[in-house]
Amino acid sequence: MGSESEQTQSERGEKTLFAIKEFKSYLEGVEKDLSRMSKKFSNKEIAQGVGFAATGIHEALTYLGIVRKVIEKTERIVVKKSIISDK
Repeated sequence: MGSESEQTQSERGEKTLFAIKEFKSYLEGVEKDLSRMSKKFSNKEIAQGVGFAATGIHEALTYLGIVRKVIEKTERIVVKKSIISDK
């Protein structure tokens, strides 16, 4: 039963990492689009607002990278503990 639970946790971790990868790709695309858009607007306030949105997305990508690293490290620790407890 323990190995089934560990496999389920591993599968959830893999699905989460995949979702993070997909979300990161989406946010990078939006960030690029917003950066291009901010250069096209002649109205300074609109361009500045779009630039702020692009900056916010960039920050979200930074935090997403941190979350990904935490998940990966946690998975390695769980696997290591599982191997040790099996012995």
